[in-house]
Amino acid sequence: MKKKYKVQRGVKIKRSQLSNNNYNPNKTTERQQEAIAESLTTYGQLTAILVRPDLENEDNYIIIDGEHRGKVLTEEVYVDIVYGLSDADAKKLTVIMNETRGSADKIELAQLLAQINEQLDFTDLKIGLPYDDTELQELIELADVDWDNFGLDDDENGNGSGSDDDEFNILTAKVNDDVLDKINQAIALVSDENELNKDKAIAFGEVLEVVVTEYLGSNK
Repeated sequence: MKKKYKVQRGVKIKRSQLSNNNYNPNKTTERQQEAIAESLTTYGQLTAILVRPDLENEDNYIIIDGEHRGKVLTEEVYVDIVYGLSDADAKKLTVIMNETRGSADKIELAQLLAQINEQLDFTDLKIGLPYDDTELQELIELADVDWDNFGLDDDENGNGSGSDDDEFNILTAKVNDDVLDKINQAIALVSDENELNKDKAIAFGEVLEVVVTEYLGSNK
């Protein structure tokens, strides 16, 4: 059966009228919390905090979604108030709001950040983003890699470099998205410290060699 709840939107209340719930599983790192504060300072509160009435304290409200922003806001707060929720539905809404926002494709994110970095310097770019300096720089550098052709030899790209394939063993691998993200990070780190071969397949092998050598060296 479809449920409908009354929602009062964009209500201005005092921060002192807000209480955190005691069940939110969503946690932030120190840098993420700093980024939230930076964003609110720079842009203000752009979206309302989702709350429900506190039945035990008249004129007070319990946060359903927006707890981390609520920690930063100190005076007046804009909220959307949902009426008539059971405890179970309120808890379920917290999970829904936490878990249905999707996740960024790492390569597309890197390309977007690189585009923004063309118009904003690194310091301004970092404000409000949940990355430390190293993480953000690595993401930007990922945008410079030709991912459509990376790992293909020159014959597959139609370039015909003349490299002797007899010198090499050709490897094929299938990995999930999480592993691919880690591979991309490793490629960015290695390419930043080493000049890689122009042949994309050989360059990928060079990256793999560095990673394997370091791993074996630390696990003898």
